[in-house]
Order: sequence, then C-alpha cells, then structure tokens
Amino acid sequence: MTNPTNEPDQSCCWYCVLTKPHEEKLSLTHLLRQNFDVYLPYIKCKRLYRRKLQWVVTPMFPRYLFLNLKDLECMPKIRSTRGVSSLVSFGNKPAQVPTEVIDEIRSRCEYDVYTVNQLDLNAGDKVEILTGPYQGMKAIFDRNSSAEERVVVLLEIMSTVAKVEVDRELLVKDKD
Repeated sequence: MTNPTNEPDQSCCWYCVLTKPHEEKLSLTHLLRQNFDVYLPYIKCKRLYRRKLQWVVTPMFPRYLFLNLKDLECMPKIRSTRGVSSLVSFGNKPAQVPTEVIDEIRSRCEYDVYTVNQLDLNAGDKVEILTGPYQGMKAIFDRNSSAEERVVVLLEIMSTVAKVEVDRELLVKDKD
C-alpha cells in the first residue's frame, strides 16, 4: 500500500521502519493516516498448516516496511506511531534504502503482493515431501508426470528405489 495518489515522490528518500512484532499492518495504517508515503510489500506462498497446504499472504519482510521522506524532521512523529519500534539506523543516522531497490520490489509485485511461483525442479534435484503418506521423506525429482500437477520422484523404500507419483505442491527443495 502506498500513498493515496499511488505515485511516489522521486525527490524523497526511502527509509526502512522496524515495527513491533506482527504489527506491520497497524504501523502501515497509522502512518498512512498521518499522510506518509509508505510501502509494505507482501508475499503469497503455500505453507503447511494443520497438515494441509494453504495459500497465505504475509509481509515480504516481517517487521519491516518502507517510508518515503523528504526530510528527517518528522522522525519523532514516526517513532511515536502505533506499531513502530524505530527506524533502521547505523549509528545515529537512519539508513537510506536505494530507490532502485524499492522500484525492483514493486516491479515484481502485483497489487503489492509477490506470488511465489511453483517449484522449478530439474531431474536429480533433492526434494522433501511435506505431507501425505510419504511425509518427511527425502526423494529425488525424476520428471513431470503426464498429469499437469503431478511429478515422479525416486524414493528409497526398504533398500530399493521406487518411482512414486505425487502432487508437485507437496514438495520442497531439500536444503541438504
């Protein structure tokens, strides 16, 4: 969400605001009410919740939002805003965020929300199965299945390798 005109003022500088835990939206609301130019990008992705994958929309940078200011004279007003903890600073000077960074984030978002695309997998990638009968098991991505949302993975079961077909959305890339 940005200012009402939705056009950022290019003569201003961007700063990063640290909010209190889980109070990004509250901070955003109160800063907007004070007519500040504020930007809070969100990310939409699938998360495992109660053993089911669900789409969730959360702040892209938990506890942070961006503020566009011409001068720093209103810092006390910003710091006393509900939900705001402080401005990200180095020493006593608030750190500026390059306009290019904000522009790049905005270019990747639609309506201030970045949607995480499906997992991009290549043959041989190590994956983990999130839920279902194979929950927690490690596997190797083999190929896409003939069904659009399904994939074939190689799974080691009882000292043998089995080809198993699972829903793509049940996989995450293994970090190991």
